[in-house]
Amino acid sequence: GVVHRKSYPIIKSIAASIAVIVLTGTTVFAGHYILNKVQVNETVLPELDAMQVVQVNEMDAIADENGMVDANYNDYDAIKQDLGVDLLDTDLSQNNSYMLGNVSTDEKDFLIVTIDNYILGDTSNYHFIDEENRYSYDSGEKYSSPVSLSVDIILSENQLNNGWDTDYLGLYEFAESYTSEQGYAVNIIEDTVEEENLKDYVSEKVAIFVADGIRYTLKGRTSLDEMKSIVDSMK
Repeated sequence: GVVHRKSYPIIKSIAASIAVIVLTGTTVFAGHYILNKVQVNETVLPELDAMQVVQVNEMDAIADENGMVDANYNDYDAIKQDLGVDLLDTDLSQNNSYMLGNVSTDEKDFLIVTIDNYILGDTSNYHFIDEENRYSYDSGEKYSSPVSLSVDIILSENQLNNGWDTDYLGLYEFAESYTSEQGYAVNIIEDTVEEENLKDYVSEKVAIFVADGIRYTLKGRTSLDEMKSIVDSMK
């Protein structure tokens, strides 16, 4: 499916903040405004646990002209080590050799970790496509695709106060909200491609939750039950 995942890191000027409030209005949910809300096609999902300011190590990489630092990794453990943060992980992942990891940060307000091919499941036959910087693979019985991970970390009080909303636009709908084994509030959304058109089509599930103030997003084509057991295995 086509994914438009918009994140809103910090708004720099007060004028811009006011304009945004005027334009978007506030979303009232259970009687108060949700900071760091997750929306699917402008429908606000049930509130997750609160995000918090997290301290991370400074990155070795050089910032670009916009003050952004961008570093690639093929190993989640190395990311955790470099950041000095004990991020959640799962035994289902096993730091496989097909991981495509990235850390992107302004080293001031926000940091985003993304890992493609985080969990391979029973997918197989991985081949790197150089010009697209991704792997091709064969679907398995249980996993039609590998599962990716992204991690959103707030670095400043300023960012925390401004919030960090995420919109899923296009072929997505809210599937359900539940509490995971570890007690995290979890929202699951899925894509809405007409299944009749595609034989044995498995919809993409996106599970979003906040643990220890950090927002985690797992995404992949597998069953709802499997996605829930992946969330439960994140420790």
